[in-house]
Amino acid sequence: MTLIGWLSVAAGGMVGSVLRYLISAKLNRQGGFPAGTFAVNVAGAFLAGVFSGLAAGSPMHGFVVYGMLGALTTFSTWNAEILMMWQDGRRTAAVLYAGSTLLLGIISYMIPFIYVSS
Repeated sequence: MTLIGWLSVAAGGMVGSVLRYLISAKLNRQGGFPAGTFAVNVAGAFLAGVFSGLAAGSPMHGFVVYGMLGALTTFSTWNAEILMMWQDGRRTAAVLYAGSTLLLGIISYMIPFIYVSS
């Protein structure tokens, strides 16, 4: 990867991390459903599907998919939230959150990728 490629991914990461913070601060509620994390993970999967189908190989692909969307979505926070829900005795909510994020994440990536790349 070239220096421009590295800088592109880094710049995208900066944008994505700020977006994630703003969305989570707006949507997450203390002790409630982690709507902000859920939203960024599903939307990030959808956008990754769109950009991977449309812009694979372009300079923008690294900025958007690996940088911005990589920082926007957050696997570690998702896991921590599931564990906290489980430990708080909200086991059904934890399982539903984990399952719905996985299912919607896969569908959100697959549908636009198939649509835009065909």
